[in-house]
Amino acid sequence: MGFSFTNQDQQTLVLMQAVAEATAQAAGRLALSYLRQNKPLEIETKGPQDFVTAVDRAVELLIRKRLQEAFPYHAILGEEFGLDREGERIVWVLDPIDGTSNFMRDRPSWCVSIGAAIEGQPVLGVIYDPVKDELYSAAAGRGATRNGEPITVNMESSAGKSVFGVGFTRGKSVAAHARQINHILEHGCEYRRFGSSAMMLAQVADGRLDGYADARTSVWDVIAGLVLVREAGGVIESFIESGAQDGAILAAAPAAAETASRLLAIDLQHDLRQPA
Repeated sequence: MGFSFTNQDQQTLVLMQAVAEATAQAAGRLALSYLRQNKPLEIETKGPQDFVTAVDRAVELLIRKRLQEAFPYHAILGEEFGLDREGERIVWVLDPIDGTSNFMRDRPSWCVSIGAAIEGQPVLGVIYDPVKDELYSAAAGRGATRNGEPITVNMESSAGKSVFGVGFTRGKSVAAHARQINHILEHGCEYRRFGSSAMMLAQVADGRLDGYADARTSVWDVIAGLVLVREAGGVIESFIESGAQDGAILAAAPAAAETASRLLAIDLQHDLRQPA
């Protein structure tokens, strides 16, 4: 890593992981409770197929409260309420509900994502899927687990068997999306589109998917999942260490990394938000 990871950091990280796991599960239960009420959700539109609900905000506030109580000197960056303080060495990064479009339709493939960085380096990733009651957790140098059991990326991945996650968000090129799918199918592979970057990364970490690449995504969508993939033995590339809040990412099993890299190149060629 690009910073001095002290013994104190290691001890703090153990505590952070335990708190993050419990907090993600509590946040997931809160989100599920709103669905079980079977009442209309308060929904706002941020852009085409980009939504936020009152539940997203309630869940983020719960996570913030618990983290602030446990770690009052850490900063928190969340999708709904931004960064609470500048200049802190340890920063938590939250997506209270990744896959809001699925959540508001009561479909699976949404989750709570909690990550953290020390001096800009991603060191912690916890993703909780409340629908399946699956808790993914990883910390730097400590491996990755699902419900407490060790997980690894798919070491059996091969060109004719690989399954890749693909994403499509507002402002991205329809042509690039089509070219990605065409490339996957032409090379004897398959694809899945979940509507949640965090869930796709978690499933790369546990071998259910072989790779995922995206030319433009936000830090709160991917930081936790990238730590999971790295600690599960996968290959990752990301913008996070640059300090940016969005950019390109790649995560894959080693044997699928070349194809994932090609998928990312296709996406980058047509990214409508890239400078001219």
